Amino acid sequence: MRAFPARFTVRVTAWHVGSALAVAPAIAAAQVATGTVSGRVTSTDGEPVAGATVGVTGTAAGAITRGDGTYRITLRPGTYELRARLIGYAAARDSVVIAAGASATRNFRLARSASALQGVAVLGSRAQPRSVVESPVPVDVLSAADIRATGRTETAEVIQALAPSFNFPRPSVTDGTDQERPATLRGLNPDQLLVLVDGKRRHTSALVNVNGSVGRGSTGVDLNAIPVSMIDHIEVLREGAAAQYGSDAIAGVINIVLKGNQPGTLTAEGGGYSAGDGGLANVALDGGQSATPHRFIHGDLEFRDQGRTNRAGLDPRQQYFAGDPRNTTDVPRADSWYGDPRQRAAQGAFNGEYALGDSGVTLYSFGTLTNRRGESPGFFRRPLDDRTVRAIYPDGFLPVIRGKIWDGSAVVGGRGTLGGFAVDLSQSYSTNAFNFNVANSANVTYGASSPTTFNAGTLQFQQGSTNLDLTRTLRLPNTTPVRLAGGAEFRAENYRIAPGERASYTNGGVPILDGPDSGKVGAIGSQVFPGYQPSDRTDASRTSEALYVDLESDLTRQFLLGVAGRFEHYSDFGSTTNGLVRARYAPVQGFALRGSAGTGFRAPSLAQSFYSQTQTVLTNGTLLETRTFPVSSPEARALGATTLTPERSVNFGVGTTLEPVRNLGFTVDAYQIRIRDRIVLSNTFTGASVRAALAAAGFNNISGAQFFTNAVGTRTRGIDAVGNYGITYGGGLARFTAGYSRNETRVVDVIPTPAVLAGQSETLFGRVERARLENAQPRSNLLLSGSYDRGPLGVVLRTQRFGAVTSTNSPGYESLDQTFGAKWVSDVSASYRVAARATLTVGSDNVFNVYPDRYNNNGNVTAGNSGNSFYGLLPYSTFSPFGFNGRFVYGRVTLGL
Repeated sequence: MRAFPARFTVRVTAWHVGSALAVAPAIAAAQVATGTVSGRVTSTDGEPVAGATVGVTGTAAGAITRGDGTYRITLRPGTYELRARLIGYAAARDSVVIAAGASATRNFRLARSASALQGVAVLGSRAQPRSVVESPVPVDVLSAADIRATGRTETAEVIQALAPSFNFPRPSVTDGTDQERPATLRGLNPDQLLVLVDGKRRHTSALVNVNGSVGRGSTGVDLNAIPVSMIDHIEVLREGAAAQYGSDAIAGVINIVLKGNQPGTLTAEGGGYSAGDGGLANVALDGGQSATPHRFIHGDLEFRDQGRTNRAGLDPRQQYFAGDPRNTTDVPRADSWYGDPRQRAAQGAFNGEYALGDSGVTLYSFGTLTNRRGESPGFFRRPLDDRTVRAIYPDGFLPVIRGKIWDGSAVVGGRGTLGGFAVDLSQSYSTNAFNFNVANSANVTYGASSPTTFNAGTLQFQQGSTNLDLTRTLRLPNTTPVRLAGGAEFRAENYRIAPGERASYTNGGVPILDGPDSGKVGAIGSQVFPGYQPSDRTDASRTSEALYVDLESDLTRQFLLGVAGRFEHYSDFGSTTNGLVRARYAPVQGFALRGSAGTGFRAPSLAQSFYSQTQTVLTNGTLLETRTFPVSSPEARALGATTLTPERSVNFGVGTTLEPVRNLGFTVDAYQIRIRDRIVLSNTFTGASVRAALAAAGFNNISGAQFFTNAVGTRTRGIDAVGNYGITYGGGLARFTAGYSRNETRVVDVIPTPAVLAGQSETLFGRVERARLENAQPRSNLLLSGSYDRGPLGVVLRTQRFGAVTSTNSPGYESLDQTFGAKWVSDVSASYRVAARATLTVGSDNVFNVYPDRYNNNGNVTAGNSGNSFYGLLPYSTFSPFGFNGRFVYGRVTLGL
């Protein structure tokens, strides 16, 4: 894995180190005017309560209790109210007087309660943590108990099982997208969702989704590179928040909070699908060492071996040349693979803090590292296919992509106070690399001497970021306190494409060896995925600088108002300024109205600006290239491409929160997101007019081209509703949760197809791509769950209704359009604590073995009409939001350390 280019590294390092050296000593020097409060949170039976929030009312200060229930908070001198709370426990309050240089102690005892079922989040307001119903914007909090109860071992699957506004489909036969799957929020694209880890921006994947999946043309965050066993809880902000958090936060923000000073666990899980495949073995070990609440190190190691699944149909096609008797004896046969990839992953993560004595300065660091090796399928090459070297594969072959994924991130920083401000200075570095290796393959033009494995090239994205965050509560005479947050960010990014080995893309000069086309030129490059060529080599960098401010105040006891603004400058396209206003009005106890309005943006990713891929194809006896051109290339400009500009959004939200009784709570929020200049990957343009336009510009032998473009504007409208109800029954605690999400995206603007491409059968942005934005994700999602805990026994029941999705075809094939109906998918699990620190869990996901609707042309295809299912080989749509694997049964053992 290569490092950043020298010019990139020097600039980033100098700026970052300079910032740190300038600010860090000042933080340390200013601690004499602070004091501390610390203590321990326990249950009424004396057991430590880990993961509870101890907040300081009216400020952003607070702490999360560690594994032994302890906490520590640094404050300026004054009198404060502390509040300790955790889902499933009644909140506790106490006051404390802080003196400069002194320490105070406040302990809390929390009682189990069905009336405390709302999580606490920091997202949506930089001022202070708030419960879900107290927040001025819609936030979901997925607690540690919720995460454990899902039984899922992939982070994206966990979120999908708990947050109805989140979608994580399972595409197959889509090249690298099989192994790094896109995830979406509120029906928008993967790159319109910002992901944070412990409040710091997470890097995106290097992989560009260029095939027919949800999120085509986008790059998203590889959520599954964050090990589930290291996650304490997850916060999902369902609001456009680019004015607060920067680019990409058009759909919302997900903040993944890592475990800290908590007890360690050893977890082993195994399972498989009822169809007899997809076997899972997952082992996770996490734990650490603690000296004090702010001196700890927590680490995690996780190993997962996930077997492939295959739901392909039998192949009814003729396999061998005419006259071969095997055409009647070997048909139909099982030769294809359509399902989940095989994957093996080794993941690590750490999180630590170190308090510098009584200075009030705390140093911290956290990070993740993942190595994942996957194998996913292409289409089967029949024995009679000209792409088959029969001297190597006499019975045909199924080529596969063996992806090698490295994903790593590390953050170091320090927190303290300076001039009355709480200060957080941090530096991060992260990278994602996807290496395409092709196996069980061949380059036809190398004949019988062709390699069967190839290195087809590597995509890599790197990001470095320096962040300075300041918060303070301003108490001015005759005014209500104003919670002020502000800060700056410097970010540097680099994107690379490294070519594959020569045999993966070159013409070996050997003609087709046998069959009717013997002597003709065959397909060039490694089958299933031709390698990136030297002409695709890319090394692109950019930087961005941002300043933000966020103000919030309770103007009255009933009315909260907040405003935020952010200025950001990018070295490649210029500057953007965005704003946000949010408010909450609670006229009576237990009822509130809330709303927000703001503007947002998403900077074009470096991958969208510079991605390049070349395939060489044989057309009428002539070798021609089909290419994805960077928008700045002369070839793309000759076809009418223009420089990418940021996507810009305007979002509105309005909602209500209701707590009619202490153990019942509802939130309902409606929203609209209007996005203009959305970046999409164009259709592939082919034919004489394309060749002529490129030839006129001096580029010959190019038969097809596509490029990224700011082609469309969309409008998304939706509503989200969440309800929680808890009751104590039979000596145990029962909790019921309902979540509903409905949204509809409509394409409202499309730019004209460039004149040079007039006469093409497809427009710049055609009906297939329009439908992918409008109908490829479920418009509705209903989630119902119930849990019951009594003593050592816990039971969880969950059912989810995924709405319909539609597959749309190119002009001329409209009759093949098909809508796949809504489906209910149900999960069940039961756990039993057999000892003080040992728990056994058994469960089943999709317990009723539900599959999506099949393509309606299965078994009714002809030689001239393969149908959506490709002659019945691919019976299900990859748009299915829950996949097409059927029932999964698992068992898990968890040992406390």
